Parts: sequence; C-alpha cells; structure tokens
Amino acid sequence: MKPFKLSSFWWLAILASHGWAFTLLQVLQTYPQLSALNTLVNSNANATALTALLVNANNFTFLAPSNTAISTFNSQNPGLLNSTLLLPTIQYGLLKGQYPTVLITNTPQFIQSNLSGPAYANVTGGQVVELVTASDGTPEFISGNRSISKNAAADVVCAGGIVHIIDTVLSIPLPLVQEITNAGLNDFVAILSADNYLAANATYVNQVLDLPDVTYFMPNSASALAVAQQLAKNSSAAELEANFQYYVVPEFAAYSSMLTNGMKLKTQQGTDLTVTLQDGDIYINSAKILISDLIVSNGVGHVLDDLLNRFDTAGPPPPTSSSTPSTPTPTAQNPAQSSMNMAAASTGGGMGTGAKIGLGVGVGIAGLLILSALLFFLVRHRKQSQVVADNAPWDNSSMSGATASPLNKFYVQRGQVQRQEDPGLGLQSTGMQHFEDSPPVGTALGRKESIRESSSKFVQIDGPTIPPRSPSRVQRGDGKSYF
Repeated sequence: MKPFKLSSFWWLAILASHGWAFTLLQVLQTYPQLSALNTLVNSNANATALTALLVNANNFTFLAPSNTAISTFNSQNPGLLNSTLLLPTIQYGLLKGQYPTVLITNTPQFIQSNLSGPAYANVTGGQVVELVTASDGTPEFISGNRSISKNAAADVVCAGGIVHIIDTVLSIPLPLVQEITNAGLNDFVAILSADNYLAANATYVNQVLDLPDVTYFMPNSASALAVAQQLAKNSSAAELEANFQYYVVPEFAAYSSMLTNGMKLKTQQGTDLTVTLQDGDIYINSAKILISDLIVSNGVGHVLDDLLNRFDTAGPPPPTSSSTPSTPTPTAQNPAQSSMNMAAASTGGGMGTGAKIGLGVGVGIAGLLILSALLFFLVRHRKQSQVVADNAPWDNSSMSGATASPLNKFYVQRGQVQRQEDPGLGLQSTGMQHFEDSPPVGTALGRKESIRESSSKFVQIDGPTIPPRSPSRVQRGDGKSYF
C-alpha cells in the first residue's frame, strides 16, 4: 500500500502543476501502470480514432487495463489487442457517467458504454458493464460471460472524469449462440436440439437472434430437459415455434435490477410472463432464475431452473412460514381474559391453531389457580381449627366413648395440675406432676406452648397419674382405677 500512496501523491502533484488540464490521453501517457496500454494505442492501425476518442472524452469512467492485465490477455489471446479488437475494447471500457468507488454498491448497476453498433453491441445506447460490490465490499466490473475485473488502482482523477485501473481486460459480450457454449449451458443446448430449434428450417430462431434489445430466458436443468423431450414428441411444429417464442422478450433488455415484483413482460409469442420477487430470488412465472445477467451482444439472458408454461403464468407457491406464532402468556390475575383474547385473535368464523393453543393454555392455568386456592383455604382452615383446639380446655367428658367422671375438671396452680376435691372419694387436692423452673402459664393441661416453654426436667409427685395415650383413664397411687 505504501508505494501506491506515494505514486498517488506524485500523480496529484502533476495534476496540480498543470491546472487539472490533463486529458484521458495524457493520463495514459504519464501513469506508469498504463504504459502498455499507451503503447498499444500509439501503434494501432486505428490510432487516429483512438486518440480522438480519448482526447474528447467527457463525463466518463474509464476502466483501463493495467500492464499486468494486458500481458495476461496477450498470452492467452496472442495478437488480438494489436489488431481490430483494441478499439472496441477501449470503447467498451469507456463508460458514460462518473462512478467513483463510493458509488458502487451491492445493488447491480448496468452502465452504458461507448461500444455500440451491430458488429459488437446491438443494444440501444451502447453495450453495458455491470458495476457491483462483492460480498467483502470490493468493487467489481462484470463484462461478457460474467468475467470479473477488479481495481488495481482506483479513482484516478483527470479532466472530464475518473479512471479505474483494472486487473483484467474486459470481455466484449458475444452473440447468444456463442455465449450458450461459453457459459456451459449443456442442458439448454440439449433442449434446443430435442425441440428441433437448431434445424436449418427453424428460421424463426435466427429472426430472434438478430433483434436488438432482447431478453432471453434459458431453462438449464435435467428435469427441464426430460419434460422438453416428452413435449417434443407430442407437439406440432407450430406449437414448438410458439413455445420457443415464449422464452423471448423483444425490445426490452431486462437486466435483473429492472425486474420488479408483479411486472408483466410481453413475449415474442404474444402472451405475458409474470415476474415475482420472493425470498431474495427472482421468478419468471414459477421458474426461478439460477444465473442472471449473461450480457450478450443484443441484450441479456437469464438461466432458469425449469420450463415455462404459457398457459400458466402463476408465480411460485407462497413461502411457508418456519416460525410458530408466539402465544401470549396469560396473567395470574385474569387468565380467563387472556384466553378470551387468544380466541379473539383468530380471523374468520372459526378458531385458528394459535387461538386453540392459547385457549387451552389459559384454561389449564385457570384450573391450576383454582385448585391452588382451594388447597390454600383447606390448609388454612385446618391450621385455624388446630389452634382453637390447642387453646381450648380439656374436658374428658366430651370425648367419644368416655364416661363422666368427677375428675373431669383440672387446673394448674404453681406448676401443678390440680383437681377439685371430692370428699366423697376421700382424695386430697395434690399435684399430679411438678415441672421445675416452669413459669406459670395459666392455661389448661395439654397446651403445646406451655410444654415447649417448660423445662424438660420434672419430678414425679405422689398422687393420681395420667398414663400416656390414656387421657380418659386415671389411676391412683395404689394402682386402682377410678373408672
């Protein structure tokens, strides 16, 4: 990059010293990377015409082949640039309008050149060069047979325009018949042969090839060939002619950037083709363009993946969505309303799949919420009932199957469980158990809080005891039961 920067500064210094009066011819004469091209211009038989073209050029972009590009081309095509091919090559590289690299984008631009006339370019306004950026952003200049040239040095300025020094010589577009061979469209050649379009008596084919500004659609696949072979067996000569003409659009060179969704193209046969843009692809009726913009001498060609049916101009099937519609999550506060919203979202009289899914989710969540609420209230009710039972005095007479007893009322005093004296039984009011270091609780026997807060150490006192698991059975100290 450093040598290029130095040479660029040197070139700008020369331009400044000449008051920006350098013509395109003077650029060729002074720029080191263009010395081979300058030699060819001066030594060519058409030197006078070439000199006039370069001196009078204005509002142009010149794609000038570098020394390396010319050397490579001469090694592959000896002597061609020294003969009559040099003038059309320079005319083809001299584009109309100024296109610095910043104006070249990933959207193809088909720019007319100064190459015109039926010998090389039977198109109105001059043969075109495609300007586009590659995937990495590098500017590309695409010529015949989709040959790609790139910048060796970009944006060289001069009086009247811009020069891009390119790394390969532009390829002048060929007639359709030669382009089919060069592009390797073997299945399309077989289709032409199967349908007898290569026969000498198929004069309608030559007529189309001689028209200016033509768009050709060329099916090129094994499946298309198989169908074409079958159709040829069952079609008359008139039907085959109509089929061929249906692939030709006269008086309109339809480059890919000109094709828009829903466009109708009138064919040589008389009926229309339908253009569809879908998912980044271009369709002609239902056939997809596999290779676009093969520039030929009298127009442009596009390669298709299938045959065209003039009785069915419908486009491709609509794309199927790979994504599943998202289902809004119902809120806990109002799941029923969320389900209703899901159902209302479906169009038409019935419920769509998304609505059914949403309704099922909403109903399921609503059921879970109701069940959770019931369990909550049930647990809460049981806890409240247990608290009431724990805080209530213990009355053993109320127990199922218990016999009423004069010992059915007890109380606690100073850490002792007391009962009311009954002189008829000869019992004294004595404590049944004495809990040491236990604060007065003032509650009935059996309260859980009193037991937890009391010390685990206790002393057994003589008197009636209540055996474990037998709250309704009281024994005296002598082992006899009261009931």
